[in-house]
Amino acid sequence: MKKLKKVIIDAPIVPIAYIGVGLLATISAIVFKNDYKNYGWMVTYGILMIVGGIIFLHTSIRGKVIIWNNIMAQLKIPKNSQILDLGTGHGLVLLKFATRLAKDGHATGIDLWHKQDQSNNTLEYTQMIVQEKGLADIVTLQTADMLDLPFRSHSFDFVTASMALHNIRTKKKRGTALSEAIRVLKDSGTLIIVDTGNHKKEYITYLRSKNYQIEQAKTYGIVGWWTGPWMTSYLIIAKKQLNSQVLQNS
Repeated sequence: MKKLKKVIIDAPIVPIAYIGVGLLATISAIVFKNDYKNYGWMVTYGILMIVGGIIFLHTSIRGKVIIWNNIMAQLKIPKNSQILDLGTGHGLVLLKFATRLAKDGHATGIDLWHKQDQSNNTLEYTQMIVQEKGLADIVTLQTADMLDLPFRSHSFDFVTASMALHNIRTKKKRGTALSEAIRVLKDSGTLIIVDTGNHKKEYITYLRSKNYQIEQAKTYGIVGWWTGPWMTSYLIIAKKQLNSQVLQNS
């Protein structure tokens, strides 16, 4: 099989727009500097837009890999675990889990495969990546919606959502997606969310209302910026509190 080499970019229109607008502003300011009273501000604006686009590309290509490598280093993943990855895209997270599993473990990835969310985001392309990695026996990919998961309750040891939940536009629907995620999670299971979009407190509040303990919640620096510090990446790791834990914490 021919090795896949295509660079994968999240929301590719965003860095293109930032860099394109930045170049246009900078070039226009330089060419027409004699006509611009605020020539210096226009150049500064253009440069900042270009830098924002470059930061976005770094986070998309390298930053989120660093983030997930750090997360995986701290997890204990039994080899027979059942994994569900929501909005799996090209399988970055799904494959990191799959490589930790034995033949009696399994990793399932679901997506609606929207190309605006990730470049070349198709079921067929991700299936080729899985085959290239030699993991087809323990990985399943399918088209499904986070708002209505086609799985039985209490089926998975880990449920992950990486840069997926923020694509759901309303708070009510994001709550539905979280409700579905914890429905299919075993009582002893772990929910891991890496996201952006300033919904961190919203997710934490919802999970606590459903009797979930937040084991870790952190916001990343420049390695997780999507254009700048106003759009950061953050991590939430949550587990259901068992009755004994609830009594102990009360």
